[in-house]
Amino acid sequence: MVPINRQNARPLSAQIADDLRRRVATEQLVVGEKIPSLRALAEEYSVAELTVHAAVKELQHEGVLASTSGRGTFVKALPSAGSEEPVDSDAVLTELRELRQEVEALRTRVEAVEQSQRGD
Repeated sequence: MVPINRQNARPLSAQIADDLRRRVATEQLVVGEKIPSLRALAEEYSVAELTVHAAVKELQHEGVLASTSGRGTFVKALPSAGSEEPVDSDAVLTELRELRQEVEALRTRVEAVEQSQRGD
């Protein structure tokens, strides 16, 4: 197991998903095999079950894992080399512009608060 870095900017669930993906790719978890329960994985990674659940959901979305009601979660397939979804560059640029506008608005608000505290 790769230790989870709590100081890392990446969410814990993403780090866990990366580790589970690595374990499947290196056949520590084999296609067709049941993975440990959410509770067991939560204990292994020293995180909440919801954090592990988010990681498992991500891998289900990618098609690496599949859950069967009442039976558990199984390794469905090896992760693809580029297991992340394709990036929509127009959407990314739009989001970036929106974030820049929000940052500028926040900067203006902070400057106004600082000026009022200084008595300018």
